Amino acid sequence: MQNKKTIKAVIWDLDGTILDTTELILGSYRYSFRKVLDRDIADEEALGNFGITLKDIMTGYSPEKAGELIEAYREYNHAHHDELVSVFPGILDALANIHRRGFPQAVVTSKTEWLTCHGLELFGLDGFIDTIVGFESTEIHKPNPEPLLEALKKLEIEADEAIFIGDSRADVECAISAEVAFVAAMWGPNPVFMAECHAWRRIEDPRDLLLILPRKGPKKII
Repeated sequence: MQNKKTIKAVIWDLDGTILDTTELILGSYRYSFRKVLDRDIADEEALGNFGITLKDIMTGYSPEKAGELIEAYREYNHAHHDELVSVFPGILDALANIHRRGFPQAVVTSKTEWLTCHGLELFGLDGFIDTIVGFESTEIHKPNPEPLLEALKKLEIEADEAIFIGDSRADVECAISAEVAFVAAMWGPNPVFMAECHAWRRIEDPRDLLLILPRKGPKKII
């Protein structure tokens, strides 16, 4: 990727990038594995699954009991979502100011769209997001580029006109395959991997994006 590029839109991952859902996700893994498989899963192993769909993950662990694992995971996740989820420091400022400058913003996530909307609404972030590409939006999911390509289509921009901010291996591979500049979210749960991955930029704080973006975006703000 070139260091200088024309940016017309900002695309975000959700979990581990906008919302701090690490404890919720780890708790969901612990609960589902103990309930269905009667065993534990190491936190480090669970962290490595971030960004991949539940169906793919659970099928990999147990094709026969994948459905039960998903059901148990969602049972815990939905019951404890609002109490365990928080928004990362600086996210509100970043989203609000990017919106104010006139840049359209999208979220690309392997989470279901309704839960994505709920999480954004919970912290008053939904008004800054123009489109969401969730689990239901595409047949194939991250690390495949299809979700990111769908976001580009909805935003009506080319791959070299966007940046994608994420925190996981799946995000990196998705961005590379879609030929979208990847910005590593160093505040997420995988800072060691983010420090070593192929990235156009690495940022320590979401508000650092304001130093990368032009002062005016393509949208006229009324």
